[in-house]
Amino acid sequence: MQLLLGKRPGKRSWAVVGGTVATLAFSSVLAACGGASSNSNGIVTPVVTSILVLPTNASVPVGSTIQFSATADYNDGSSKNVTSSATWTATNNSGEASIESTGQANPGLATGVSPGDVNVTVSFSGVNAVTILNVTGSGTLTSFSLSQVDPHIAPSTKLQMFGYAEYSDGSATWVTSSTHWTSSNPSVATVQDKGGASPGLVTAVASSGTTTITGTFNGLQQSTTVTIAANAKPIDVMDMKSTDSYLGYQGGLYENSSDTVPSVHDTSGLAAAAAIHPLDQNGNQSVNGAVVFLGIGMSNATEEFSAFASTAAGDGGVNHTTLAIEDGASGAATACYWTVAQGQTTVCPNAKGPLLDNQYDRVRDTVLATATGAPSAPAGCGTTSNPCLTEKQVQVLWIKNANPRPGPAGTPSLCGCAGDSASEAILYESQMGQMIRAAKSRYPNLKQVFLATRIYAGYATDGLNPEPYAYEYGYSAKWLIEAQVQQERGNAADPVAGDMSLTTAAWTAWGTYIWADGATPRSDGLDWVQNDFQSDGTHPGPSGTTKVVDQLMGFFKGSTYTPWFRP
Repeated sequence: MQLLLGKRPGKRSWAVVGGTVATLAFSSVLAACGGASSNSNGIVTPVVTSILVLPTNASVPVGSTIQFSATADYNDGSSKNVTSSATWTATNNSGEASIESTGQANPGLATGVSPGDVNVTVSFSGVNAVTILNVTGSGTLTSFSLSQVDPHIAPSTKLQMFGYAEYSDGSATWVTSSTHWTSSNPSVATVQDKGGASPGLVTAVASSGTTTITGTFNGLQQSTTVTIAANAKPIDVMDMKSTDSYLGYQGGLYENSSDTVPSVHDTSGLAAAAAIHPLDQNGNQSVNGAVVFLGIGMSNATEEFSAFASTAAGDGGVNHTTLAIEDGASGAATACYWTVAQGQTTVCPNAKGPLLDNQYDRVRDTVLATATGAPSAPAGCGTTSNPCLTEKQVQVLWIKNANPRPGPAGTPSLCGCAGDSASEAILYESQMGQMIRAAKSRYPNLKQVFLATRIYAGYATDGLNPEPYAYEYGYSAKWLIEAQVQQERGNAADPVAGDMSLTTAAWTAWGTYIWADGATPRSDGLDWVQNDFQSDGTHPGPSGTTKVVDQLMGFFKGSTYTPWFRP
């Protein structure tokens, strides 16, 4: 799997692999009847658990249209086409596409406006699904890049490479199947060429060694060095023993290869949980107030957290008196957009492409203000001038995020800066620290942050966020939590994570670790098979969403740190 060269500042150990230092790339009454609801007449209404949107990863030329459809799956096993009754939105950076929504002539009909990528989001009954629409133009090819640079993979394993082309009109597309792929040393690792079943698929043949993989597309060429290393096989972090490592890095969700919260952090977490009480809109403790549990992040996060909120709403083991579970995540709202608390997200002077405003204003105005179903929502609320919930009521966050088209050291992703030397895993650790401090400044009563990282990405059909990035983000979260634990012990702030003190940030811990190595089950039985995903292999389908929801429900109903979640 991919490891990028470069050193992480701070007190980390560094793996020596083949003589080089390697670092990670890295009127309705709720009924306790199995997640259904019943009205005053006792009629049970099935609850939406997930939504399937089709087509996925579609393309449309400027000026042309494409029709999307949405199918809702329910907890009783039934499904229904909800295309015309769902809400459709197109998240654009620069107005690349428009889409008709409910009440219009053709709900789900998207029109290409200008070249670029668009996140198409469908929402129905509180559950969301997202897919990407690529609007194509007629520009000339300007650049070609590869998804992985200097990857490490274990013997007898495979790694899918992707090719990405950008054009003068602002459009871009994955061109993996049209790229000519070669290996300089096929006795070490082979690569499938275009015309094959899986173009760009690298297979390790030898037990060690290096080879150069080259991709050529329409006259432009990029190369990367693949290293075969015995300890490059990813093991889910929660199951790694003290004798296991990933390129020399220990596993365990917490320090010292352990899945147990360190005692100092446990004490802080229980204290944070005990300090969570219902608050009124001014942040004062009130029995008629609310505990706002907010999910933030990108497309996968909104699909999963909206389904989790819908399931929790029909579960009798959940606090329905004061708890408001709100989905603030949104398609295309990737990591860097949550790192800035106010104004626009200006990550660096050379940031690529038009950037979005910070996401906290959107959450305040379109999620919290409009939460008419919240237990403390005043009559007639639902506008910014008469909000249902306020930022001062947010006390718990669930964060799941990632970077789109993650860039290796020196070749930044959308949210990176030219000249960055940090690997992706280190960059994302830093971004999570920034996110939590930004959130704390917007939500002054924030007490707890629960982290999740990516699900398995080995079935990905493009390089939006493939392996090994999805796996290595687990180390980003592990390191960030360790940094806070060290500050609790009186040590200095970590140079990557930044200040994670409980006053500047909030108590932070795993809120579920949901990566597993594909179809190989981990110790608790979680696995990821291809049918768990939409056709892009990146976004979860109905069964995949259900797996995440089950993990979340199990954690929040059972954790000693979440008494506020239960009645």
